[in-house]
Amino acid sequence: MLETATAQAAIAQAAERYRPAGRWAYGFARGKMGGDPAYKRVLELLEGHGRGTLVDVGCGEGHLLALARALYPELSLFGVDHDGERVATARVALHGFERLVLEAGDARTVSLPACQVLCCLDVLHYMSLEDQDLLLTRFAEALAPGGILLIRDGRSGAGFRSTLTRLSEQLAVAFGRHKGEGVYFREAEATRATLSALGLEVELQDCAQGTPFANVLWIGRKPGAQA
Repeated sequence: MLETATAQAAIAQAAERYRPAGRWAYGFARGKMGGDPAYKRVLELLEGHGRGTLVDVGCGEGHLLALARALYPELSLFGVDHDGERVATARVALHGFERLVLEAGDARTVSLPACQVLCCLDVLHYMSLEDQDLLLTRFAEALAPGGILLIRDGRSGAGFRSTLTRLSEQLAVAFGRHKGEGVYFREAEATRATLSALGLEVELQDCAQGTPFANVLWIGRKPGAQA
C-alpha cells in the first residue's frame, strides 16, 4: 500500500517539473496527479516492476511518467500520444530524464517496446470496437512474461454514470481537449474476455472513487517470470 506521505511527496516533486511549461500546466498537473484515482492505484501496482520499462499509451503531458519516475527512479519510460501539442508539453516537463522516449504518433501503428508495465488510461473509447481489440492485441504482444497491463476506461451498462461519462468525453472531443473518432464504450466483461483470450490473467476493479464516472481498471497479468 502506498503511504499517503510518500504519495504526496512524489506528487509535489513530479508536479514541480511542470512549472517551466506555465502556471496552468503546473496547476493542472498537480490537480491531476493528486485527484485522479487511477494514478494512485497504478503506482501501487508498480511495486515489484520498478526496474523495467513502463509504457504509457496516451501519455498526454506525461503526468503518469513524471510521477512514476519520482517513485521508481530506475524505471525506463516510453510515452506515446497522438496529440503533438501535449507531447511537446511533456518534453518540456520531462527534459533531462534519462531512459525516456516520447513519441507523437498513433498507438495502433507506432512500434511499442517490450515492457514490464503497460498503461493505457482513458484512450480505448476514442476508437472503434475493432480498433480497440487491435490495440489490446498489440499490448499483450509488447508485454514481457510476468508483466502487467493496466487499462482504465469508462464502461457501458452502469446507468446514469455511464451516460455522464459518455457526455463528458463527447464534450472533451467537441471542444478539442481530446482527439478521437468518437466515443465507444462497451461492457467491462467484453474487454475482460478479449484480454483473457490473449492469454492474460485478468482482474477488474472499480476506478471511479470520488468521481461520478463509470470508470473501471482492468489489470492483466502475463504469465511467466519477470526477466
